[in-house]
Amino acid sequence: MTADAADRGHRTVAHTADQIVEAWGPTREACLEEAAMGLVETFADPSGVGWCDHAEVVLTGSDEQLLVDLLEEIVYRLDTDRGVPVRVRVRPRAEGVRADLWLTDRRRLGGLGVAPKGVAYSQLDFGPDPVGLWRCSVTVDV
Repeated sequence: MTADAADRGHRTVAHTADQIVEAWGPTREACLEEAAMGLVETFADPSGVGWCDHAEVVLTGSDEQLLVDLLEEIVYRLDTDRGVPVRVRVRPRAEGVRADLWLTDRRRLGGLGVAPKGVAYSQLDFGPDPVGLWRCSVTVDV
């Protein structure tokens, strides 16, 4: 688990042959950033690794669709050797979000664990909680 502040972080929970990524943040965008890095940390340790490429991704749809599409973008980049995020910044747009991904070559990460294959829609949860923090829980197929 990591946290920039008490109201922001992520963790993974083992689930049968899958991983569950749970994330939280003060805004929808902060929660998306945490979920993205939580996904990366299911198979790699990006801490201390510099970035060598940048990608911008514009996503639209419901909050749940934004979450799934951002995580699927990371899976796609891993599958196609287009880099692994070592940092993610998500900003709101009139429709959806813009995600900036700072990427490194997967070979720079060293011992990679089992790569994710996709994101499950079952048991997906994303939204603000009663105290105003945004929270998500998503199952990642490995």
